[in-house]
Amino acid sequence: MMIVKKTSLSHVVKNILFSRNEPVSLVHFITNRCNARCSFCFIDFDNKNTFKGELSLDEIDKMTKTLGKSLLNVNITGGEPFARKDIIDIAKKYIDNTTIQSIYITTNGSLPDRAENFAKEVTNYNKDIELTFQISIDDFPKEHDTVRKIKGLFENCIKTFWRLKKIRNTSPVVSITVTHENCDKIKEIFYYLHNDCKIDAIKCTVVRDEGVYKTPEEKRNKIIKAYDWLTNEIEKLSKKNILLNYNSNSLQGRLHRKKDFISWKLIKKMYLKPHYISMCFAGRLFGVIAANGDIFPCEILEDKKLGNLRDKDMDFHQLWNSKENSDTRSFIKKSKCNCTYECALSYNILGNYRYQLGLLKSAFNLD
Repeated sequence: MMIVKKTSLSHVVKNILFSRNEPVSLVHFITNRCNARCSFCFIDFDNKNTFKGELSLDEIDKMTKTLGKSLLNVNITGGEPFARKDIIDIAKKYIDNTTIQSIYITTNGSLPDRAENFAKEVTNYNKDIELTFQISIDDFPKEHDTVRKIKGLFENCIKTFWRLKKIRNTSPVVSITVTHENCDKIKEIFYYLHNDCKIDAIKCTVVRDEGVYKTPEEKRNKIIKAYDWLTNEIEKLSKKNILLNYNSNSLQGRLHRKKDFISWKLIKKMYLKPHYISMCFAGRLFGVIAANGDIFPCEILEDKKLGNLRDKDMDFHQLWNSKENSDTRSFIKKSKCNCTYECALSYNILGNYRYQLGLLKSAFNLD
């Protein structure tokens, strides 16, 4: 049975459950450049080195040929990924050179023309690729523009959503990041987006301590309370098919939905009192490619850099199977490393036996 033309289900399942030596998903920061300046962003925009050394298209072409035969998804992000005018070519390199079946784009929604053109070009280039756009909206129009420091941003986010909605194999979703700035009005923001703006695909994430951002301690209880209400509401409306966050016709869509429900529960258990629940497979099934070619097991372990692609002639495989990564995998296991980073949690859930029955039921519409 084939997942995509370049790999088989048996190979991917063996990797996920047993060998765990190839990434199933990667986050690729193709740029740190961004036209927004969100107060809760982890990127250090005051550091001049932040914007130096972006991988070129030729380097990305070379790197994507070394990613193995289990890669199902790439999250192209930034910064603002549409700040790179060659983003379509980057996506095509992943399509041509890897086994991906989906591309996830995280965007602030400020550039609707570029987002729409990207979706049309990519879906025309490969009709089997599923595109998901996560468009960030965190507040009411005026406040959203103020927090992210772009005039007219909220309006462009809504434009981006509805333009993408018309393109086949393309699923735009509005993502609300629950922060210290919006946690007191999260219900009102959600209902405004859903009822007034008629947005029918809404997800959420909780702000995390990373890079230069630190959550105000006095706000943590309010943040998780707001996140708890929001995830419960989204799950309820998703089960009723009022919110259309997932492609229920695809195996990956059904797994994604169940994975999110499990992930939200785990985050709520760990947010105020971080503790180990299940094995983390960062550095095994999941990894991060920084804009300058640095490779990390995840975004949280900033002190566990595996190396830089340029030092290995753009060979990702060498870094993934290096002594540095072997040591990192041992550290993660022995220290019972844990966090609330949603991207890493996704593949911890996928690779852990305790969640397999629930995932299988969802895969075959039995839950």
